[in-house]
Amino acid sequence: MSIYEKLFALQTAYNAHTNITRISSSADFYLKHIEDSLALLPFIDARCISAQSAEAARPDTERGRSVRLIDLGTGAGYPGLPLAIERPDWQVTLNDATQKKIRYVQSVIDGLPLPNAAAVWGRAEMLGRQKEFGGRYDFVTARAVAKIDVLIQLAAPFLRKGGQALFMKAKAVDMEIRAAKRAAARHAMSLADVHKYKIAEMARALVIYEKE
Repeated sequence: MSIYEKLFALQTAYNAHTNITRISSSADFYLKHIEDSLALLPFIDARCISAQSAEAARPDTERGRSVRLIDLGTGAGYPGLPLAIERPDWQVTLNDATQKKIRYVQSVIDGLPLPNAAAVWGRAEMLGRQKEFGGRYDFVTARAVAKIDVLIQLAAPFLRKGGQALFMKAKAVDMEIRAAKRAAARHAMSLADVHKYKIAEMARALVIYEKE
């Protein structure tokens, strides 16, 4: 059994008694959860490669450390779980404000297992103010959580200078981006890229902001 087959089995068994996700078929699981989540990898990998040239400029305590990523509003663990699976050298934090979802995500982390992943329950706006989380991450991800202006406010406190927030959207984003200009300026976040693509004819957009 592959690790994704095991993940699907764990999700199906848990979903039978606790509603975690509406996706129940294997085909939808691989398309809408796994493939959709892994669409982030080329962008994060490219950023990591470009950052390697600045490695020597980091303080000694920072050189060679793992990439740190936090997935806000992770829900059933997406995109955080597939990212942790594919990049075992990353430190991936999966956050949600709903306890039952975090209990499920923790059960998956234990069941697969994923020693590089951690499930954290709490409201993102509160966690970002805590020393343990604030300014500690290279990347923040969020999939279908809120409008972009709200996501900027939630993501910015977690990011290190030069860190990136990757917001996954399933509809037209141009109006949301325009509406988020004030929030971006207030939180020192600059628009880095907008990538529009399709997964099995489903429109997707990845909106990337960088912490100044």
